[in-house]
Amino acid sequence: MPEGRVRLGAGLLAAAIVSGVVLCAGCGTRAMTLYEQVQRSKKYARTTEAFTRTREVHDGLDTRFILSSTWLSPEWIRAFSEEYANIYYLDGERREERVGVWERESERYERFFVALFTPDTRTNDLDKKKTLWTLHLVRADEVDFEPVYVRKTSLRPEEVSKFFPYSDTFYRAYEVAFPKEAGEKVEPSIAAPRFKLVLSGVQGRAVLVWD
Repeated sequence: MPEGRVRLGAGLLAAAIVSGVVLCAGCGTRAMTLYEQVQRSKKYARTTEAFTRTREVHDGLDTRFILSSTWLSPEWIRAFSEEYANIYYLDGERREERVGVWERESERYERFFVALFTPDTRTNDLDKKKTLWTLHLVRADEVDFEPVYVRKTSLRPEEVSKFFPYSDTFYRAYEVAFPKEAGEKVEPSIAAPRFKLVLSGVQGRAVLVWD
């Protein structure tokens, strides 16, 4: 083969390799940019932090249980809907189909996402009829309400980790609903928080407070 053709062929090959690297690098940068945009929703993180409370109950150095809960307030629901739609790239119709049930349930009830850790997983059974736990929402006027329902969350494990990062694999996640009037603003006789979520059992009691 003539020397000129060898040089031309090598040059074309080198150009093709460089072009491929540039194109792949460009695609990688674009993909990374999209990934970072989805993962870095500061608004959702701030909103969830603002409406989340945690209490640890200990017996000496032993942990009896850890209770964390997010109040699914109207503000939180709006942030969650935006975050969910952004992650899954949903249009309006599909967003309503996937997230609408959360919005409607929170309009009908005062709802909470509850994550509970117990060393013995057999006692982590808030959704069972024969559970030894009791869960109440206490309003500012000291009127307390029992749940309308307590059920395991409808979110998949990877979604729980994304939307509620404090609830890891050692917790069990629940959705809890109380009557809507439990969240009404009332004038207490003395200064009191808006409501308290109270979990009681043989292992102890935890009280989470929202002002």
